[in-house]
Amino acid sequence: MLHVGHLWCLLEHVAPIAEDALRARVESELLSWLAGRSVTTPAQLGDKVRRMVLAHAARDAARDLARAVRRRGVSARPDRVDGMSVVSALLTTPEAATLLAALGAYADALPADPADGRTRGQEMADCLLELVLRPGECGLPPVQVALTVVAPAGALLGGDAACEIDGQVVPAEVVRALLAALTGHRIDAATDTEPTDPGPTGTASTGTAPTGTACTSAVVSEEEDFARWMEEMERRILAGKFDAEPAPCYLDEDGPPPDTGPDDPPPDRPVSPVPDGWWARADRAVDDASTALLTLDRALGHARRLVATAERADTAEETTWAAGPAGRVSAAPDALTALAAATDQARADLAGLLGRTAGGGLADRPRLALTDTLTGALLALTDLPALRQAARAGTGLVAPGASPGYRPAAGLDRYVRARDRCCRFIGCRHPVPRRGELDHHTLRPAGPTTAANLAGYCTGHHRPTALLSDDATGP
Repeated sequence: MLHVGHLWCLLEHVAPIAEDALRARVESELLSWLAGRSVTTPAQLGDKVRRMVLAHAARDAARDLARAVRRRGVSARPDRVDGMSVVSALLTTPEAATLLAALGAYADALPADPADGRTRGQEMADCLLELVLRPGECGLPPVQVALTVVAPAGALLGGDAACEIDGQVVPAEVVRALLAALTGHRIDAATDTEPTDPGPTGTASTGTAPTGTACTSAVVSEEEDFARWMEEMERRILAGKFDAEPAPCYLDEDGPPPDTGPDDPPPDRPVSPVPDGWWARADRAVDDASTALLTLDRALGHARRLVATAERADTAEETTWAAGPAGRVSAAPDALTALAAATDQARADLAGLLGRTAGGGLADRPRLALTDTLTGALLALTDLPALRQAARAGTGLVAPGASPGYRPAAGLDRYVRARDRCCRFIGCRHPVPRRGELDHHTLRPAGPTTAANLAGYCTGHHRPTALLSDDATGP
């Protein structure tokens, strides 16, 4: 069932798609997805819309992100209550998540004081003021924050599949840039590693530049020429300086006089005095308007040619990208096909990233989430050494088994949090905290501590069933 609340995310993300065919395709796939579900909240639909737009309109999303990055900044506005103001910071998703997590860590590190009645949010605001207004004097110890990054294998191989940072959908390029900053792991799938056929020795080989590069260079050159031309024309029009009318040479004759040649200058003609009066001024105004309209028509024609050239360059660049390694990885239906389509260097870089251990920019070793291709259900959570060991031993990978006590073991805890990254309460999309907030569907001791009987919730929706369980104090 759809209502007005579902309309806003469609207007925000689907309606701005410029290409009619692509917008209709996204709408059709969204409606088909909605038809197969009994209940879909606006928050769930918004998350699906973001992923689908990133999958089908990655180039437009990248342009929007580039424009938004240039608008980064901090601003303040008055609150509805006099004497209060709201400070807003437009940041990238990794920056915002890191800032919020760091402020929370600073607030949690404050010494406990029973007489202190501040909430955690108030403590975070006070820490922000101390760190910004009194740097080096606040005495707060440095903290370490952790971000949960979920990225498909194709995104790490140079594709454009949607990723997640602390539950927020982000483009693949954001995750690749974050990994490059933290670990030095950089994906470069722009060039293929297949050998090329060299020309004959001793002969100069000539060729044409790639279509996308040539068209792009033409667009840049025409844009610069057009900008200079328009600047000059605007200056002349505002100053009232127009080109002189062409000399009326031989307009009333069938040809030049017998004693003149085609290269001879036109004969001198008496110049009549410039008329004055209202009609003369009106004639000059009409001439000026005609000149301005001619200039405008030329500018519009030049703009149309630039738009056509830009469209051809965009199409050529898209075609070149789709035929390259990154395009083949993005079109791959599963991780194995993406690995086969990637370059050797990209596969080596991915193996190096997955083989890292905790330390440096990584709070924990990278994990491999094995999911069902059709349903997306999490089947197993492992890492590269365990995957290689299972391959050598010939054993399969399954979900962790049951834990004997009330609290899940470390492996089961990681599995459930990787599966339930967002709160399982209906309509809630808040991330599951990294500690606590796991609950049993069937209360202990009747219900076992297994993956099927555990669910992750946000702090606000976590039911306090631990107080009702007889085994709440167990390990």
